[in-house]
Amino acid sequence: MKKLIYACLVLSGFSFFLISQAQAQTQGLLWQLTGKNIKQPTYLYGTIHMYDTSMYKLPEPVLAKLAQTKQVYFELDFGKINPMEIMQYAMVKDSTERLDKLLDAASLQKFKELAKSSAMLQMMGDNMFRLKPLFLTTMLLNNGKAVAIDMEMYNRAKQLNDSIGGLETVNEQMAAINAMTAVSQAKMIQEMLKTYTTADDAIKKLTSIYVKQQINTLLTEMNDNAPMDAAFNEALLTKRNIVMATRIDTLVGKTSTMIAVGAGHLGGPQGLIALLKKKGYQFKNVPFTFTKAH
Repeated sequence: MKKLIYACLVLSGFSFFLISQAQAQTQGLLWQLTGKNIKQPTYLYGTIHMYDTSMYKLPEPVLAKLAQTKQVYFELDFGKINPMEIMQYAMVKDSTERLDKLLDAASLQKFKELAKSSAMLQMMGDNMFRLKPLFLTTMLLNNGKAVAIDMEMYNRAKQLNDSIGGLETVNEQMAAINAMTAVSQAKMIQEMLKTYTTADDAIKKLTSIYVKQQINTLLTEMNDNAPMDAAFNEALLTKRNIVMATRIDTLVGKTSTMIAVGAGHLGGPQGLIALLKKKGYQFKNVPFTFTKAH
């Protein structure tokens, strides 16, 4: 699956990962923040947008901590997302950037065959190629059965009548996607298609790696050790981490808070844990294990 899985999942709606050489803070998805001006329990959790509940149950210890907080911040405020706004970002403006114009004949044929497994793509017909390549592949990966942990947390927060907010705007997230040209996205898809089998297999792989909670090696494993484009990595992770860390710094303190962002934003020298430490916060891992579904 290599690079494309990373690109599709690194955003909240697509959620995630970061290559890191750091050795510290490698284990754990759930962390408690203390120090500075924090007076109430405050947590940082690394989510995933495609999680197989036929393999593992939802992380109840995390949901229990969520129940102890009064405000929750995700990368985006899901309750304020306008689907039409997303579609404006998702559509190619230049017809020469359509995926069916960029893939070689063999790759295009394989993509069309795989698209038959997606009810949504089948409903769109050839109009699916009006979507930018990364959005197309995200839809291909969605098997209709995978659970987004961040959305599960969002729904639980609504039931608890928590205050809910977002650390970023849709415009800011979509700008990260625009950091990669359609041609580059198509090349990533072409590479993925060489080994891609089914969405079920892809999501099982993502889940099995995620539950290890190795926040500094998530991308390394999911990316099959393939290096990422430095400029894309900078736009998709590093710059966004800086922005999110600054905003988290202004939001936590007086009220019990849960911050839930893609797991790849946590680890590494430019991850949220490292950046927030520089701002004066301390971190303590809250250990838990994922429970197998059967």
